[in-house]
Amino acid sequence: MAEQEGASAVTGVPLARRNAVLAAATMGGVLVTLDISVVNVALKALQQSFDVQLSALQWVMNIYTLPYAALLLSAGTLADRVGVRRLFIIGFGLFTLSSLACGAAPSFAILLAARASQGVGAALLMPCALALLQRSFPAGGDRAKAIGLFSGASSLAIAAGPLLGGMLIEHVGWRGIFLINLPLGIYGTWLTRRFAPSDQITGNRRFHVLSQALIVASLSCLVGALTEVGRLGWQNLWILGGLLSGILLLIAFLAIDSRDVEPLVPITLLRDRMFASAAVVGALLAFAFYGLIFVFSIFFQSAQHLSPLATGVAFLPMTALIGVANIASGRMTARFGARTIMLSGLAVAVAGCVSLLAVGRGSALMTTAPLFAMAGCGIAFAVPAMMATAFSGHIAARAGTAAGVLNAVRQTGAALRGGSGNLHIGDKWIADLTAAMLAASRRQDEQATTPKPQPGVQGKGGTGRREGREDAGRAGAAI
Repeated sequence: MAEQEGASAVTGVPLARRNAVLAAATMGGVLVTLDISVVNVALKALQQSFDVQLSALQWVMNIYTLPYAALLLSAGTLADRVGVRRLFIIGFGLFTLSSLACGAAPSFAILLAARASQGVGAALLMPCALALLQRSFPAGGDRAKAIGLFSGASSLAIAAGPLLGGMLIEHVGWRGIFLINLPLGIYGTWLTRRFAPSDQITGNRRFHVLSQALIVASLSCLVGALTEVGRLGWQNLWILGGLLSGILLLIAFLAIDSRDVEPLVPITLLRDRMFASAAVVGALLAFAFYGLIFVFSIFFQSAQHLSPLATGVAFLPMTALIGVANIASGRMTARFGARTIMLSGLAVAVAGCVSLLAVGRGSALMTTAPLFAMAGCGIAFAVPAMMATAFSGHIAARAGTAAGVLNAVRQTGAALRGGSGNLHIGDKWIADLTAAMLAASRRQDEQATTPKPQPGVQGKGGTGRREGREDAGRAGAAI
């Protein structure tokens, strides 16, 4: 009787059970977002452990976000066919077992395979987590609070990721950043099995096998080419073939999907200028944010010789302000309009990223902290306004589909991870910038240990200064 009194009139789910579902959904969201940010500070340790090159390190990140981005579009359909609760449990199990495989990986190839499996699990977890909240909480204030707590926990995981990763690497080793997922995954699975509402399988939505295969193949070709271009160069036939194949496969996907009765990506979404522009901005913000962390994670540990923990602390000013900037942006968007706030956030983000060019080997943390804070605040400030822009107008009537497409596009930006410049995009920019920053730091070391040449004599010191200026010039050109 007491249980019936505490149940929601809309869902019939008792309050204690709803809170348990919220805890399970939150754990799923935390696992997904944490494994995007926590791994960055482990890149140097992974490079030393497996003796791999920079392009290989990029695959540690990309091979996780690639299946995550590609499979998000179909995860909702799959959940309708097999059940949200069941698919959420499968996602937890896959992610947890993959984390164990990552932590125990004896070779770099096995680590990459396990990371790809993690990405598949992440694609199953995230949409199912939101669906469970919608089914467990009545529409209105209770559901809004639940989704707010879920989003806040995910933002906290992104902010705490570099610092938590640094602490684990410092005291446990790089394997600890993967093994920490095990208790969360096991507990989340138990909560879901024990408290999540039973599945109501409709089974009337068709799974788009061909469209899904085309989008996976397209993203694989594009991400693979942009990841390896820093090592092979733009004129390499494999790179050109990968880019061309990715574009052709994407065109084939759009052509086939647009003729489908229930398309994965409704063509009306792509024709909506507000949604399309917001999606592009979302992708740009994603690859700028994760590209920034990738570059400076390597630079801090390789050039400035910071420990993993100190590297996590160096990122804290940027990541810690994400939640604050999100809240401020939401309130200011309602007052000044989404377009104004989005453009303001982008301007601040660009200013912060450009100012980080001044960071050198001898830069103190007190110097870099405000610059990272500026870049992070700008990116976080633009995100809520970007989402408000995406869901404005007629798109609000198709909010579920639009949310899936927008998240997939944003994660695609994270997979392509990088920046754009004169002739440099994606991971080519990352490789060039990182290499130039490291080379410039090595020149500084040589200058510090090389005797100054006598007047009128051209010695190694002069050569070192000239080459150092050339390295700095290449870094500037990459931006």
